Amino acid sequence: MKQHRPEKTMDRGEYLSRTIEHAMRGEDLPQARLTEEDVIAIRAAAERRETMRNEINMTLSNEALAILYRVHIRTIEKVLSYETWRHI
Repeated sequence: MKQHRPEKTMDRGEYLSRTIEHAMRGEDLPQARLTEEDVIAIRAAAERRETMRNEINMTLSNEALAILYRVHIRTIEKVLSYETWRHI
């Protein structure tokens, strides 16, 4: 004989497959310290940081300076570590 279950309950498999759907997130959590605006600002700052890093690598890295001054990258490294051009 088939058991009758009320319509409002769900079986364990359905419950487990939908736990993420029903879980609290972000500001709904009692221990949350960040607001949605904080998260947006943090992600924007990280994206800006990555953009700036890429720009710096393209223009100010040792490799970029070597290309700009038409010398070997090791020459740039020696200048920066004062192995050469010590008197300046």
